[in-house]
Amino acid sequence: MPGDDYYEVLQVPPDADDEVIQAAYRKLAKQYHPDTGLPGASDEMMKRINEAHATLSDGERRRRYDARSHKARSRAARDAVLRRKGVRILDLAPDLALPLVRVPAGDFLMGGCTDGCDHLARESGRSRGYIFTLPEYYIGVYPVTTDQYAAFAQATGRLSTAWVRRAYSFDPTELDDPQVIARHDRTWQHPFGGGSTLDDKADHPVMIVTWYDALAFCDWASQITGATVRLPTAAEWQKAARGEDGRCYPWGNTHAPHPGLCNCRAEDNPRRRREDTTPVDAFSPGGDSPYGCADMLGNVWEWTSTRARNKDGSVRFGHPYRNDDGREDRDSRDLRLLMGGSFLSGCKALCCATERDQGPFSASDTGFRVCVTP
Repeated sequence: MPGDDYYEVLQVPPDADDEVIQAAYRKLAKQYHPDTGLPGASDEMMKRINEAHATLSDGERRRRYDARSHKARSRAARDAVLRRKGVRILDLAPDLALPLVRVPAGDFLMGGCTDGCDHLARESGRSRGYIFTLPEYYIGVYPVTTDQYAAFAQATGRLSTAWVRRAYSFDPTELDDPQVIARHDRTWQHPFGGGSTLDDKADHPVMIVTWYDALAFCDWASQITGATVRLPTAAEWQKAARGEDGRCYPWGNTHAPHPGLCNCRAEDNPRRRREDTTPVDAFSPGGDSPYGCADMLGNVWEWTSTRARNKDGSVRFGHPYRNDDGREDRDSRDLRLLMGGSFLSGCKALCCATERDQGPFSASDTGFRVCVTP
């Protein structure tokens, strides 16, 4: 989270040793402690000084703080480059931006992939590609990160949801349903159980969020930025991932997914399995889409706004995609489409058409990226 520069608060250089830090703290405490009655002295200022001192005088906390600060500076530099390239930026908080790329209006090839790499295409009904037309829109360069989601959760008080791998329930009060496989010790803040944290993961995609969590983030981002922020439809997600030509993978048709291009499970080489998320820009630019979207395959499944089917399967929305048949009804509690796979997905199963459905109250290896209407 953005905050004070602790080195500036203590008025010491980043390479200051412990003796310098202790001397600076004693000097500032004499100046700003509220009991002194001196100009500028206050409880708030002393709180900032104490917090900075507690962090920089503890070796492990200082190491983590320095790592986060380095990433924040790198992210700021990256965002500055994106701004110069004309990428649209949503400012969520000071030093916390969400970059978006423009996807122009026009046709693209949706559905099955051109070289037959989508091995689930036939059974899902998307084995044949088809032309679909979309208006102009903007979509996130990256999935929403833990830092960005933390800013939202802190601002709104949004509660965490536990990991639910599979559920046929449509109400969170039904989570004792025997159909549910749950890990209640896992939340977006503790993605691998109670002992795990988000330390050094500011630029990783947030995961273990429900469809409704993603909607709430979009509503919050709309309020603070003035933009119309929403989840992408399945069609918008596919076009952003594959461009206009129906390519199988964001980077083209030449190389199948492997751990050098995206975060997926290498079934034939267990040593290359990461078993964790990676920074959202870890495979950029080599794994980017034609429009410059990163991390479209693997890492985390990404929610879309699109309905997949109802609870009992009597209503299904398949291919070809239509946006006027009720599948984009925001008020429905039906299962929604997730796109792109995750770090738990086998590399051979991933392509730009990879999708699965999940209940909107369920959260697992699920994240999201946002879309903005011009």
